[in-house]
Parts: sequence; structure tokens; C-alpha cells
Amino acid sequence: MAPRPAHLLLREETREAHEDTEASGGMRRLMDGELDVAGYEALLRAQLALFEEWEADRAGWLASDVPQAGWSYVSRASLLRGDLAVASGARSYTSRPVEGHAPPVGASPARDAPAPAPAPVGASPARDAPASAPVGASPSGDSTRDSATCWGELYVIEGSALGGRLIVRRLRELYPDRDHRFYAIGEEAPSAWRRFQHILDTQLHDDASRRAAVDGARRMFARFRQTLMEPAAHV
Repeated sequence: MAPRPAHLLLREETREAHEDTEASGGMRRLMDGELDVAGYEALLRAQLALFEEWEADRAGWLASDVPQAGWSYVSRASLLRGDLAVASGARSYTSRPVEGHAPPVGASPARDAPAPAPAPVGASPARDAPASAPVGASPSGDSTRDSATCWGELYVIEGSALGGRLIVRRLRELYPDRDHRFYAIGEEAPSAWRRFQHILDTQLHDDASRRAAVDGARRMFARFRQTLMEPAAHV
């Protein structure tokens, strides 16, 4: 019997983690209209911190390996900075750099700049690899497994754009004076998501790589759950 395609395995093996993340306190209150403007902005800042760190850690893959696989990654950190700049009434939003990391790929703070051109997508080493380790290097020395882990992380990020279609409609009702660039990325998601699934199936071509991707996806969901906790925790 042929193995399940990687994208189906990821969906099935991370279903519970996905549901737990969607039920997180911050997201629930956002969709229920219980967050004031300050709470919404706190949620955006928390997500910005997550993506700045992730994009810095994965910069090597985002700039090289993933475009070679046929995918392009749009910097979520850049989109979040744009949303926060509008919220603050400034032309740009500058966050404190993550210690030990270079600026994230695709960062563009200008408020009126167009949405960033797709930057190459990819993945990189295990989340807890030392900051001094070269991007793409696995502590175990198994770069193939390391890449698969990061494809699993990217599966969570790109998949979240699908849910963003529903979220952005709600945000436009609640905060009509905001751009919502970050969540609006999902409006172009359906056809792109099918293409991304095909790339996953191509890149994760054996059982070991698929299991590593599942592990990476579960850890990424855990990071999202922590980020989407009650917004008051981020203020």
C-alpha cells in the first residue's frame, strides 16, 4: 500500500494541536469581539515577536532552499509591522531585535509600501539549535531531517493563512480603520495552498522526513498556542 501523501499525514497527525491552537484564549476573544484596540494590538505584537525570531532562525532556508523547491514565502513579520505602524499612526513600526539574530527576511517597515514581494520560503534547523550554529545545520548533523522539520513548521504557517480568510472578515467589522495586511494574506490562499501541499509531498518523500515534519509542525503549533494566550499576558 502506498504511503499517505505528506500533506494528509500532517493534517491527520496535527489535528488535535490545530484545534487546541484555534481554541486559545486570545483567538477566541478576538473572534468574539471581546478585545479592545489595545488587546488586538498586543496580540499583533506577540505574533510579530514569534515571526521575527522564526524568520531570523530560518533565514538561510527562506533565501535559498525553498525557492528551489518552487515556493515563495511572504514575510509575516513585515506584514505585522505594517499593521502595527498603521495602528500607532506612524510611518513605520520598529520592534526590538531578537537578541543574537539578524533582521528577519523581507522586513519592510514603511507604512505606505506595497505588500512585500514574495521572499523565498523554506525551513531551517531545529528551533532550539544554538544561535551560533549555521542556519540549516542540525545539532545531530542530519540536515535532511532538519529540513523536513522546518517544512513541518512552514506547513503550520502557510496553513494558518486559510483560517485568516475568516478572521480578516471579522476584523474588518471590528476594526474597520485598519489594513489587516497580516490576516488578509489568506484571501489568496486556496489555490496557493494546493500548490504548497504538492511541494510538501515532493519534499517529504520518505517516512523519516514525514515524521520529522510532523514533529516540527507540532512544535510550531505549540509556539502559536503560547503566542495566542490571553492578550493581557502580552501587555
